Amino acid sequence: MNDRSLRVGLLSWLGPVLVLLLALDALACYLTALHFANLVYDRWLMDDTRSLASAIRTEKGETQFDVPRVALQIFQFDEVDRTFFKIVSEHRGVIGGDRDLPSAGEKLPINGIGLQSATVRGLRMRVVSLRIAPPQTNDTVTVTIAETLIKRNTLAGDILLAMVAPQFALAAIASLLAWLGVSRGLKPLTDLAKQIESRDQNNLSPVPQTGLPREARVLASRINELLARLGSAIRAQKRFVADAAHQLRTPLAAVTLQVERAERAPDVATQREALQALHRSVERAGRMARQLLSLARTDPEAIHTVELEQLDLVALARRVGEEWIPQALKRDIDFGLIAAPGAVTITGDERLLGEALSNLIDNALRYTGSGGRVSVIVESDPQPTLSVQDDGPGIPEDERVRIFERFYRVEGSAGDGCGLGLAIVEEIARLHSSTVEVSSGPDGRGSRFSIAFVGSPQQRPR
Repeated sequence: MNDRSLRVGLLSWLGPVLVLLLALDALACYLTALHFANLVYDRWLMDDTRSLASAIRTEKGETQFDVPRVALQIFQFDEVDRTFFKIVSEHRGVIGGDRDLPSAGEKLPINGIGLQSATVRGLRMRVVSLRIAPPQTNDTVTVTIAETLIKRNTLAGDILLAMVAPQFALAAIASLLAWLGVSRGLKPLTDLAKQIESRDQNNLSPVPQTGLPREARVLASRINELLARLGSAIRAQKRFVADAAHQLRTPLAAVTLQVERAERAPDVATQREALQALHRSVERAGRMARQLLSLARTDPEAIHTVELEQLDLVALARRVGEEWIPQALKRDIDFGLIAAPGAVTITGDERLLGEALSNLIDNALRYTGSGGRVSVIVESDPQPTLSVQDDGPGIPEDERVRIFERFYRVEGSAGDGCGLGLAIVEEIARLHSSTVEVSSGPDGRGSRFSIAFVGSPQQRPR
């Protein structure tokens, strides 16, 4: 588990960047210092070269260099660097100085000065060459002076130290300011964490977003969305528990009553009657429990259980309808399937859609009298539609909006339903982005419930 803090992570990223920038700045400072050190000492070296060139004279048409040894010793004296010189005549060759000193005079114009760096006797040197034409002669002379780089490097180092020392101080100040800036920038997140930490499990109100920066507002918004979904799930759970407790109370009380009646029965006939009533009560309680569980599975917060796949509505209607044939025969009801030619393919959850169709068929069989007709209809045009039609008593138009409410039953209806079947159908249709419509049957008799698949089903969260 990585428990490194965000503050340390940001600073560990800023630290190397700061060190790299400091190193690049130090390199730039060194190159700048070396440039100006070379600029100063090159000018001095060029002045020395001109001074040495002024000692060249002409006698009887020949170039002469005649400087006292003491003067040359004074010229070459330096406590730090070593200085070398060479004077080359085009006609006479080397007329003074060190013969192994490099020169670029042959490439220079008259009175032109050349600068170069070279290695002489294992020492790095700066070399200055000056080419002149002595008067009263057609000869040219190149004067070359070379000097080691100790003073230059020392000056560049001193300048570098003078420039880098403040840079380190600035780096330390920048690091402190970065720490303070990161801490201040993360303060909204730490405050948000403290707000959430201080809440108990019952406080699911939205997290305030006022005063938060944009990035923190995005986080707070996602937290609020999660709290909203969690609140909806908790409310749905509480509603389910309350509904289950309320609705199961009546059939369970009836079971207890019929058991007591059977125990006190004075004769076998009365006992058989009580047991039959007990059987009906137990069956009703079991059916209600199954429907309550179905309702819980189709709750909006249980959408992660939806398994979407390609399925054929015709095959689904045939498979589910076959399960209800014995019940239809028992009640002497003409039960059949009317399907479009070919397959009618949709994307959905076969288990949930089968349960919705079973509920519609169950309702139709319960409220259709003996000798009636119930049909399962599959249509493909104008959109895939799954319908259940009966010729029972029908539903008044003013009741058609309320029949999808949980535990609502039309007043005076003869069936023994518990008012959950249509609520389950509506929830399953909603999970499939579809609609449930109720209308009158053929010739205005009975009812027709249709699930029209008008959109793409909701995708299951990953």
